[in-house]
Amino acid sequence: MKKLPDNRRRGTTRRIVAAVTALALVGLVAAGAATAWSRLHATWVEQCVVTDVSSQVSVTSGKMVKGDVIAENFGLRKGANLALIDFDAKRREVLAKIPNLKSISVVKRLPDKVTIVAEERSPIVRMGIKGSRSDTGRVADAEGMVFLCSRGTRMLPVIRETAAPGSPVGKRLEGRAAAALQLLDLARDPEFQELGILEVDISKPDYVSATLGRSYSTAKIAWEGMDDPSPASRAELARRLGLLLKAIRTRIGDNAVIWNAADLANPGRIYADTKESIK
Repeated sequence: MKKLPDNRRRGTTRRIVAAVTALALVGLVAAGAATAWSRLHATWVEQCVVTDVSSQVSVTSGKMVKGDVIAENFGLRKGANLALIDFDAKRREVLAKIPNLKSISVVKRLPDKVTIVAEERSPIVRMGIKGSRSDTGRVADAEGMVFLCSRGTRMLPVIRETAAPGSPVGKRLEGRAAAALQLLDLARDPEFQELGILEVDISKPDYVSATLGRSYSTAKIAWEGMDDPSPASRAELARRLGLLLKAIRTRIGDNAVIWNAADLANPGRIYADTKESIK
């Protein structure tokens, strides 16, 4: 094997030493930067500790869920560190745990302040059981979310479900219960408020039975897509309610006790049973 001249060997050695030295310097710089970053981060984290909840944590909520309950569920207590809380994950957890809440927004003003605004759900119907007049405490909002609320709900219309325990709290209404909700929600529109629907019985297989405020008559109502609520089914329901109102306003309307708006084969027809016809 041919030996390299001495000057070439020395040059190669110097280059190797220089490379090793450079790598060592890079390692030292990186280690120093990591140490400095670690110290800076530790200093930053220390500044994010909650020492006074009343001045560092602001929670705005409604009447049903108190602010301190929301703060506790977020882990916002004395000694908590705002830099170490995963607020997105906590927000999802709290919404799943407390169905009365519709939304939660979080604004962090680091290092040591946070503002939380919680929007509560507004009930539009009460949930009851057919054959029972006891109040279950369950209500639902326009989105169909079932939750518990007793304050200011006595005058709300009722959806009568077939059997206890009924639609569970924390879940959305489905099937025929969702159809009844769509009916009651639409009946809140000024165009249909004259119906004055007091409650909707969903126990029948082919239609829902609505008790009307007008002389407490009953209306059997069915519409295309009723068990799969959508904008299209809502439009179809609006047409049915328009026809029902038109029939109610006729002379026969004063004597009718049962209205039939459930004939899907003849969607333009509304039938009425009067007090005389059912004797």
